[in-house]
Amino acid sequence: MMNFYLTQSKKSYQSADGDAISMHSYLVVESVTRSLGQEFKNHKLAWEAEDYWLLADAPEKIIHMPNGYQRFELSEPVFASLRLLAETQPKELHTLTPFSRKRTSETFIEQQQAEARREFHLNDVAKSLKQMFKDIMTV
Repeated sequence: MMNFYLTQSKKSYQSADGDAISMHSYLVVESVTRSLGQEFKNHKLAWEAEDYWLLADAPEKIIHMPNGYQRFELSEPVFASLRLLAETQPKELHTLTPFSRKRTSETFIEQQQAEARREFHLNDVAKSLKQMFKDIMTV
């Protein structure tokens, strides 16, 4: 069985020259085989592009995209069309929303918030343990 994917990833960050944006888009073919009750997946990169802009120079479409990634599961004909488009207009694949069977996405803000909550919780635990230790030592 073969699966076809377009993945787009955007990240805003602070560079030495100011606010910046990076975009990474790629087309992948996934072959899936089954043997002895196990599933094996092999991924082949068919195309990729990575671009960087200072915020002031970035295309408007990209500026307004959320930080994160989107992954589109494509039919083979749509995948073939995107490969052709990638040869002539590769930057279009950064913002294109293709017809897809399935779409998954995650924003990096959600990841950062989850990490911040985890770190906050760990700091609370550390403070509680430190206070318990002080209490024990003063008895």
